[in-house]
Amino acid sequence: MKAFLARVKRLVRARRRVIAALLAGLAVWAGLTAVRPSGPATVSVLVSQRPLLGGHPVAADDVGVRELPADALPAEYLHEPGQAVGRPLTVSLPSNAVLVPTSVVTRDSLAAPGLVVLPVTLASTGAGLIEVGDRIDLLAADSEGEAGQVATGARVVAVLNSTDESSPLSPVQSSGPVVLVELRPDALARVAAAAARGPLGFGLR
Repeated sequence: MKAFLARVKRLVRARRRVIAALLAGLAVWAGLTAVRPSGPATVSVLVSQRPLLGGHPVAADDVGVRELPADALPAEYLHEPGQAVGRPLTVSLPSNAVLVPTSVVTRDSLAAPGLVVLPVTLASTGAGLIEVGDRIDLLAADSEGEAGQVATGARVVAVLNSTDESSPLSPVQSSGPVVLVELRPDALARVAAAAARGPLGFGLR
């Protein structure tokens, strides 16, 4: 055993410079590793796979999950397809856009603060003309058949599929496009009464 320890000591003395260099290198590596900044934290977010049109329901292949830096994201965002698939978009989106809660129609994302949303059926001449985000004036005939304006500058929140009889948002009449419009509370009863009588005319702004 003593002979073995003696041989080790002689080897260490002979290679002390090499060993010292290795130890110094390890010290430098450990120091650099300790001060090296870690990469930015990433989270899973839902993004559009292609340009998407407002008012159209989101299909499963329209969106995908991607890892993005958390510090580059808005305060709220969607993180899984189930939060968007099947819901109409409230706005048109470019490719690779991050979807946020207000990107799709939900009970929590329909109306701006202080406003209300109402589904109405427009005249059939409006098919293909109305897009999400349009500002429209709503027109209706009164009990005497006289046309009048029942709302001004109503924002189109979503364009729904008027042929979908299962939609709880669709009015009884569905001769034209069914849209969700954003209204002031004082206009709600007036517009609802007019919409109950039949499809509404409209003017684009």
